[in-house]
Amino acid sequence: MTFKTKLVLITILPLIAVSLLIGIATYFQARHLIEVETKAVEQRILAAKRQELRNYISLALTSIAPIYETEPNGREAAQKQVKTILHNMTFGQDGYFFIYTLDGINLVHPKLGHLVGNQLWDLQDPEGDFVIQNLIDAAQAGGGFHEYAWHKPSTGLVENKLGYAILLDKWGWMLGTGLYTDDIDREVAAIRADFAQSIRQTLLVIVLIALAAVVVTGTFIAGVRFSEQRFADSKLKELTNRIFEIQEQERKRVSTELHDSISQLLVSVRYGIEMIHSEACRVPQLQSQATKCLGILDRAISEVRRVSRDLRPSVLDDMGLATALVSLGNEFQTHSGIKVSVAAERGHDRLTDNAKTALYRIVQECMTNVARHSDASAVEIALSYGSDSLSLTIRDNGVGIELPLPKAGGLGIRNMRERIETLGGRLRIARHISGGTQITVTIPLMKKQLEAA
Repeated sequence: MTFKTKLVLITILPLIAVSLLIGIATYFQARHLIEVETKAVEQRILAAKRQELRNYISLALTSIAPIYETEPNGREAAQKQVKTILHNMTFGQDGYFFIYTLDGINLVHPKLGHLVGNQLWDLQDPEGDFVIQNLIDAAQAGGGFHEYAWHKPSTGLVENKLGYAILLDKWGWMLGTGLYTDDIDREVAAIRADFAQSIRQTLLVIVLIALAAVVVTGTFIAGVRFSEQRFADSKLKELTNRIFEIQEQERKRVSTELHDSISQLLVSVRYGIEMIHSEACRVPQLQSQATKCLGILDRAISEVRRVSRDLRPSVLDDMGLATALVSLGNEFQTHSGIKVSVAAERGHDRLTDNAKTALYRIVQECMTNVARHSDASAVEIALSYGSDSLSLTIRDNGVGIELPLPKAGGLGIRNMRERIETLGGRLRIARHISGGTQITVTIPLMKKQLEAA
């Protein structure tokens, strides 16, 4: 795992983990809040319904109290009159009153008339609750509530119902009424749905915030990485440029030492051997050996001069880039047999010393590649100046380079690119339409180079 990848993970993973924990905590807290709120709402609604049932029973008692207490025309007539009154008293769409004897016989039921007169003591709802028994028990306990499931007249379905019953002691009756609670279920379900929607929206906001934070963090890291990379690239270019400068300085020093010291020493030795050669005319064997030594010294002097010239051609410093390229082309043609034509325009001090050296080394590298790989018979070198840039083209008629190049390219090509990039220039490699390879170098002139540096 790379350092950059570790940096991204160290930065972003804690952010994602914190966002995830916040989301989980928010979800469970919201679920708990839903339960608490729905319970509170349910209790409030049930309390309101209980009070409403008490009010309805109070109203019914007020309606029948004079008859129940005085029993005009006898008990049987009073009971019949009370039954009629309660049978006709309804409220809402599904509200009514019912009367049972204490042994479970139904006496009044406005909505389900077929129940009147039936013994319902053992009647159970779908949940197994003994409805009539529990209502009678609540009435005998001084009046109370009981929840059960019962047929709802308006829908024909069995719904949950809250019943309230009291005892008419004198007659041994249980008087009751009730309200269906399916509306509570619907209201609670609506509240739950609203809360669930709020939870989803909150979680969505948390996710979006987390994503935005990740994007911002990633962008910041990418910006820092890009800035650091640019800084590192600039420092690397400076280092590369410095390495090239030191390399050229060392080459120049070694070239000067070879030319001014070693070469002069060899020339001095040659003069001495020439004197020996001229004085040894009477000794043929000594003269022959001196002749061999002179030949070896001549080759050594030529080799020293060649090495000195390759390390740092003095013509580049003394005569300029154009003359140095012509000299390089002539020498290459002499040694390789490949025809070289050079069309080099003079720069008149429009190039820095680093630029001249870099261009010369690039031509050297190209000529070496031509001799090794191209199987060419001719090479063209063209150097021209524009208003603010220089163009150098090296083209051969060989087999041509294979494209595309590897990402890094060869070591020689990489060195050429690095040299040109330190000068703010560009190097392009292409296959010429007539065959062979063409390398084009473009760099800014002295003013632009200094600005780039």
